[in-house]
Amino acid sequence: MKDLEWKDAYFVGIPAIDFQHRRIFDCILSVAQGSTDDDRLRAEAEIIKLLGLLQDHFSLEESMMQALLYPDLEWHIEEHRQFHANVHHLAQTSLKNKGGVQREAIKITHKWLTEHIMVSDRQYLDFFSNTTRKSGGKKTVAE
Repeated sequence: MKDLEWKDAYFVGIPAIDFQHRRIFDCILSVAQGSTDDDRLRAEAEIIKLLGLLQDHFSLEESMMQALLYPDLEWHIEEHRQFHANVHHLAQTSLKNKGGVQREAIKITHKWLTEHIMVSDRQYLDFFSNTTRKSGGKKTVAE
């Protein structure tokens, strides 16, 4: 389970985003623990919680991107939509599957999230940083 835990390398430097990212990681870990403990109901409840956390997180990120006129907004939104759809599919599959959530599905979910933070989110952070510098240091992001 150690491989599913939050790492300081995932910090992006925007407190609201970091808080949400950490909650999402904690939720994925809870799904994994529920699946290994044969606590299927807990795992399913955590998947539903994960869907809500993702919705809130994606809304915050996307509103920040819109406010700062992020040029790759549509592409980033599409990444969010695909991931949300994949987690929704995971939820439906786990409800049908007597064995609960598959470990491989959890790994894929975790892998996507870490890659998204380390690549896609870093790209908008670079843009935000440049935008903030150009605006005279005024903070325009939820900090």
